[in-house]
Amino acid sequence: MSRVAPLRVGKIPYTNLFPIFRILEDRLRPGEVHIVTGHPADLNRMLREGRLDISPSSSIEYALSPGSYRLCPGISVASRERVMSVVLLSNMPLSSLPDEPVAVTGRSDTSNVLLEILLRESLGKRNALVRTSLPPSEALLRHPAYLAIGDEAIRSTLEGTAPHVTDLGEWWHRETGTPFVFALWIVSRTATRGREDSVLSFARTLLDAKRDALAEIGGGGDGIPPGPSWIPADFLREYWRNLSYDLDGELEGLERFFRLAHGIGRIPAVPALDFLELP
Repeated sequence: MSRVAPLRVGKIPYTNLFPIFRILEDRLRPGEVHIVTGHPADLNRMLREGRLDISPSSSIEYALSPGSYRLCPGISVASRERVMSVVLLSNMPLSSLPDEPVAVTGRSDTSNVLLEILLRESLGKRNALVRTSLPPSEALLRHPAYLAIGDEAIRSTLEGTAPHVTDLGEWWHRETGTPFVFALWIVSRTATRGREDSVLSFARTLLDAKRDALAEIGGGGDGIPPGPSWIPADFLREYWRNLSYDLDGELEGLERFFRLAHGIGRIPAVPALDFLELP
């Protein structure tokens, strides 16, 4: 009998997914999964090119090619209101933002589209978005604002890199009243060919890890697992409790985002959501 190749699973190395991966990796059997670490834009590209089977990836990636993917049900990376790790750093208040190009991290896809939507819908602005690999402080010397995500956004906030910090999750919620889904657990359709049992087994283990991570975050005492030492415990506590790893209650926000992204031409159509069917 031929041996089934391990599933290639993406891992975003940001604090937002630390609680889940901390539990998940302990529960995976040796040889069952090959973990590939990368920033969201990198993992999106690897999924697209068939170099990953399953990954927490940008929600916009699913919408760009829904025929290539399925979704793990009941799990996402979303913000109820504040997200705290997707922020627009600016040299002036939003109301004074000039019509100059805004720098955005090259590590993100969904957040860049979200910023474009918010600038248009909330402020009536059409700023060009320019991807850059410059660190935030240098980007702000050349541009009026810079979009940071993940741990870079957290560090910039804690260090006071910019005089003005706008939380995009909070901005979205203020405009729409809905949560925002930054990432989905996306499954390449080719991954399920001949490996349906492996994919479904991984999805069940993932959902169990999510359940236990939520219980840990919401538990007694400090209510947080040990996180990166450079992030203060009180920040971590607020951060993880502002995040949502669920999906059912977040679907309204996701569908609204897809409609708006289609409206500005960033996706070809509003996609139907095709979920794995877990027994």
